[in-house]
Amino acid sequence: MFSLNEHDESLNAAGWTAEVRARLQELGLRVEVLGTDLRDLGQLDVLVKLTTESGAARTFGVEIKRRMTAELATAVHFPRTPPPLLFTTHLSEPIAERLRARGIDYVDTAGNAHLAWDDVLIDVRGRRKPTVSAGRTSSRGAGAFGRAGLQVLFILLSWPETAAFPYRSLAAMSGVSLGTVKTVVGELAGAGYLYERGNERRLARGAELLDRWSEAYSISLDAALVLGEFAAADLSWWRTAEAELRSLGVQVGGEAGASLIDPHLRPVSLTLYATQLPVQLIGRHRLARAENDGNVHIRTRFWKEPFPEREPWIVPSPLIYADLLASGDPRQREHGDRLRSGDDRLKRIDRT
Repeated sequence: MFSLNEHDESLNAAGWTAEVRARLQELGLRVEVLGTDLRDLGQLDVLVKLTTESGAARTFGVEIKRRMTAELATAVHFPRTPPPLLFTTHLSEPIAERLRARGIDYVDTAGNAHLAWDDVLIDVRGRRKPTVSAGRTSSRGAGAFGRAGLQVLFILLSWPETAAFPYRSLAAMSGVSLGTVKTVVGELAGAGYLYERGNERRLARGAELLDRWSEAYSISLDAALVLGEFAAADLSWWRTAEAELRSLGVQVGGEAGASLIDPHLRPVSLTLYATQLPVQLIGRHRLARAENDGNVHIRTRFWKEPFPEREPWIVPSPLIYADLLASGDPRQREHGDRLRSGDDRLKRIDRT
């Protein structure tokens, strides 16, 4: 049996699938692989039926993640059906605890596991990280997830067709230097997130890329975009202010933007994106400066739309999704999951 560690990028899909089977069999489960061509199921990697010695059985959609941090454990999205099973490299106990709190079953390369259905409970904890051979490291495009790189990634995720655009166009749209764009594109290609052949470029592994971007956004970019925090006694005005917002070049994000996509959400805050503080808007709607607990968040709109003629009054859904996750609010987190499962743009990314 081979050993898998988080620095091993050479393992192919068949190898990962074999490792999944091996770890599950070690838990005393009979494993039946039902399929590995799951394009119709979005980001899932393999469909397996697990059967215990007593005959209890359940079919899981396995998703393989080559890494799992505490932030990603909070941000990562899994389809609701079939029941998801995460397979990843070694999970520390704090990270595993976050997954259990979210009801996500998992198995890692060390044999730590949590699977629960009906009367079945498999709970293995405390197994140590597999030994890593010296000299085997991989950045997996880490530079692309710095602050400037995240701005480029936002363009690529929001408008995937821009992956084929010239570097100068990407730089103009994302508000970063030409050199940054070249670096980001090169690192994404090297990490397997961007397919390149001749002049052709397109995104790959979109679901994982969106997970990593959302995680990094909450850490590196979210706070850097703040223009001002305000409080409003009445937030209802924004719903009838589309013309006004458009005239000022202001777009709606966060849970307010999400509520325009998902009617189940009743927003209690308003996030606006503008190139500069919209003084007219602040005065007209009596927004008061707030140090803490403001319900109106105004942030920098750092990008330019590639297709301004069809520019909407809400920000692209990848940013709305990231805003919901970055809020730290379990209610918004739940609506983020719903948005990712229902929004056409996010579903297309997950199928990439």
